Formats: sequence, C-alpha cells, structure tokens
Amino acid sequence: MGGGGSKDLYLSFGSKVPDTVLQEAGADLRVLGIGSGSGEADSIILKKLLQCHNSVYSRAVDPSGEMIERFKALVREDTSLRGVTFDWRHQTAEEYFQRRENTRFHLLHAVHVMYYVENLHATLRNMWEQLADSGHMVVTMETDKSGVWKLRDKFWECFGQGDRLTSSLRMSGDVKQWLDAMDISYVTSGYETNVNVTECFKENSEAGKQLLDFLTKTPYICDNPEMRTAALESIRCNASVVEERILLKQIGEAVIAFKKGAEKK
Repeated sequence: MGGGGSKDLYLSFGSKVPDTVLQEAGADLRVLGIGSGSGEADSIILKKLLQCHNSVYSRAVDPSGEMIERFKALVREDTSLRGVTFDWRHQTAEEYFQRRENTRFHLLHAVHVMYYVENLHATLRNMWEQLADSGHMVVTMETDKSGVWKLRDKFWECFGQGDRLTSSLRMSGDVKQWLDAMDISYVTSGYETNVNVTECFKENSEAGKQLLDFLTKTPYICDNPEMRTAALESIRCNASVVEERILLKQIGEAVIAFKKGAEKK
C-alpha cells in the first residue's frame, strides 16, 4: 500500500478498541486475533489494552509460518509488549475452530482477513461462540463506498460466477447483514486511506502486477489482457491524480459487536 497508507491504517486500529473493554482495570483480559499476520494491527490493539490492564493473554491465529515468525520478531523488539502473554497458533481459521476449545475471550478481532476464510458466516458464528459474555467482536473490512471495493465489484460483475459470498469478494455490509439476521447489536466506525496504484499502469512493473492481483483478489491477472484492461478502466473511473500519483481511496469499516450476557450463542 503506497504513500504511507498502510502505517496510517494500522495506527487507526487502536481507536477501534471499544472503550468498555478498557474499563475494568486490573482484570485478566483474553484477546483472540484471527489472521493476525505479522502483528502490526495486533500490537497496536494490545498496547491500548495495556494502558488499563497489567497483563493480557493474546492468542494469534495465522496460517503463515513466515508471518508468525515476523510477529515474534516484532514482539522481541518492542519492550512495550512485555505485559502480554502470547500464544501463537499456526493454523487456518477453519483448523483452529475445529478444535472447539473452551476458552472464552473478552475481545476478538479479525482485521481485513474475512475475505480469505472459507465460509464467512460459519467463521463469524465460531468467533461469536468463543466470545465471553459482555465481550466485543471487531471485524474490519472494505465498505461498498470504497474505490477498492468498487473495483472488485465491477470485476465480479464482469467475470464472477456463482455466489459472491463464496468468493473472496466480501465487504463489511455482509458482516452487518449476518449480525442483523442473528439479532446481534453492533456499532460501526469508518476510516479511510489512499492506495498508490501508479505502478499498476506500468506495463512491465512487477510491483504493479502484484498490487493489481491484490486489489482484484485475482492471481496473475496481468496474464489475461481482458481482465487487466477491465481492472485498469475501473481504477481510472474511481481514482484521483495527485502530484503525478494515481490514488485509489480505500474506505474501511470496523464493525463492533457486543455480546450481552443474556444473548444466545
């Protein structure tokens, strides 16, 4: 993500931690991260929690061994995380939830990872079941107002097949629709940044090819001229040019659900 957008986006996650999680100072706090990756978002969330809790137990689930090692390296270098007990799980979300563990967590978060789970609704249900009473579940995803989402939506319209929810082309509205169907209360908080997509328009740019793959959730898209042309046309329609940089706005939304003690799992 170009132009420092990734850093700004990660820094915004700390503000998404519900204040009510921070009110019971001194209590043991358990946190579950789904798709924690190399730990940038997790570490920011955990630092905020440590402002009011002496110790935090953090279980981080990720299918990439390389990402977990990066997370561990980040923890070794950041002394401000010493109050956290880490439990890394080298598993997919599906593998993790198959074990049906009894631990309940006060805070669950999935930061831009629900595009990649096999079944969105099943994953949300499994996360909700591991949430303790009075706990919070935070899911961040693109909104349908985002330039990035409009690109993906157009791409699905042209080339998609079957049920969109079975693909990686999902958005925050899909999470809210599930919560509504389950009669679960939630609030939302938006954030935005710009993605520098200039490299995507350079014919032989490897960085541009990789970014276009990521933006469209389609591997090797540049090997298909029709798909590449459609993607670039959509970007042109939704991007802006600032100082010779082509910027595509990424608008995300944190969906924060609260589990009341009387609610059914």
